[in-house]
Amino acid sequence: MTTDRREAENLIAELFHRMGYHVRRHVIELGLVVDMTVERDGLKSPVEIKVRRLRLGLAEVQQLYLRFSHLIQAGGYLSPIICVFGSISPAAKSYAAATPGFRLWDIYELKERARPYEDLFQRFGAIAGDTKERKETAATQTEVGKQAEELIKRLTDHENHGGLSPQEYEQLCQESVAFLFDPHLYGFENQSETSDGANRYDFICRIKPGDPFWDAIRMDFRTRSILFECKNYSKPITADQIYSTERYLFSRALRTVCFLISRLNSDDSAKRAAQGAMRESGKLILLLCNADLIGMLRLKAQNESPTMILDEMIWNFIIRLDLRCGLPPLWHGT
Repeated sequence: MTTDRREAENLIAELFHRMGYHVRRHVIELGLVVDMTVERDGLKSPVEIKVRRLRLGLAEVQQLYLRFSHLIQAGGYLSPIICVFGSISPAAKSYAAATPGFRLWDIYELKERARPYEDLFQRFGAIAGDTKERKETAATQTEVGKQAEELIKRLTDHENHGGLSPQEYEQLCQESVAFLFDPHLYGFENQSETSDGANRYDFICRIKPGDPFWDAIRMDFRTRSILFECKNYSKPITADQIYSTERYLFSRALRTVCFLISRLNSDDSAKRAAQGAMRESGKLILLLCNADLIGMLRLKAQNESPTMILDEMIWNFIIRLDLRCGLPPLWHGT
């Protein structure tokens, strides 16, 4: 991308001016600094400009939406327009398309909107020609995308048809988790056994410091590791599986978090039991299934962070706790 910030702002301002808008630049509204506002026929929208060498991802788009949401709710403004001098990930585009009142234009969209104005069209076209990324197709998948698709196929086949032994399912789950979260989760150990030999869990790993999401897990739940249990059941798991898993977790050993993965979703009794473990002893048992792993793998294939799904799941888990029965640890998230 050869354009700079000033050139990008000038081009966007000129484009909106040609389209018949009144343009105000560097506006402060309700304490929020806005790159520009555009107004036509009494309708006004805030405009944010992003100049990106790497493509704009889902997490940043979600943050932009939250940033402008209170401005829209306060009235007087239509949906924000985000103009990106660069490309946008497929997940970010899908999010914007599914979110009412949110417009997201990449450099190719901007170029098309400039088509009626020959000089502007040429200037936007020169910028679009400088970007190396194009819309992704199956024929141009990255190596990461290919690995993700292979794991997705195996998980989907298992969800629909079964056919794996418990050991094979554990291996598939560990491969998926390691692929998703390397290098932030590391040191995987299989079939770990407690010192008295009475309890055995499927696998465990350490958390490497330095990532905002995993640092929040370490701090808020006082843990240095993540324990994994894999339930290869043909029916949704129940509270019994939560109770058997809870005994592997110890706050004094800084082992308070377990990701319990099952072929299918969990029933309501399992969810209530997991809430009870959090309320009573601050132990987080996060219930995942094949479909959750598949969703994270799809994000990974698009070079998005799969922890966004985990972050949302933990947040929803925390806010749905009955706090009258005791307060859980504070979840900061990312």
